[in-house]
Amino acid sequence: MQEYRVVVVDESKLTHIALNAVFAKSGRFRLIAAVSTAHEARSVVLAHKPDLVLCEADVAGESGLELCGWIRLASPATMPVLLSGVNDDSLAASAISCGAAGYLLKISPPEDLIFYLYGVLAGQQIIDDRVTARSWRPSEENSLARYGLSTREREVLDEVLLGHDNRSIALRLRISIDTVKSHIKAILRKTGARDRVHVIAMALGRGRTDVLIPTGRRQSRGSVA
Repeated sequence: MQEYRVVVVDESKLTHIALNAVFAKSGRFRLIAAVSTAHEARSVVLAHKPDLVLCEADVAGESGLELCGWIRLASPATMPVLLSGVNDDSLAASAISCGAAGYLLKISPPEDLIFYLYGVLAGQQIIDDRVTARSWRPSEENSLARYGLSTREREVLDEVLLGHDNRSIALRLRISIDTVKSHIKAILRKTGARDRVHVIAMALGRGRTDVLIPTGRRQSRGSVA
């Protein structure tokens, strides 16, 4: 069974301890280094080429976002993830734009963190589903405005951006599943998107094709740190 090597970049020693415990319990993740500065992180990444790097947005006065971008170039096989103590949708958007493979929150229960990290390792970009959803919703100013979506198509797209499947969308909008499917086909046709994930990326305005906003995670007690 494959073991994933993780580096944590955070000034908080308590975060180091908490994450080490979470990874040890998982049986699949191993913390190989816990550092407190971006300089230390760069040295560790170059030396060990870990599978994952979890870093805060600000580390000893240096930008975790810039560190994520650097990791993408210096070690392409390493997935940088911003693990933040702040629920901030604009920071999440900036992290993804800078190359982070995910934006996760320290308040997430350990089992959710592991769930999200598996998604990152599978090549997805993950936004913690506790992050405020307003900046992911389509608006008149975003890159989809010019495609002439109807009011109902915009409502369906809104639900897609929040991660709901066809059945959930049908229940929430009080329409049939077949109608939902028809609206989604129309959205894809009008925008030229390949699939749901692509249209989400277009709505975010970045042209990315692998952004996922997980939904429907069970509520649980406790947090990562």
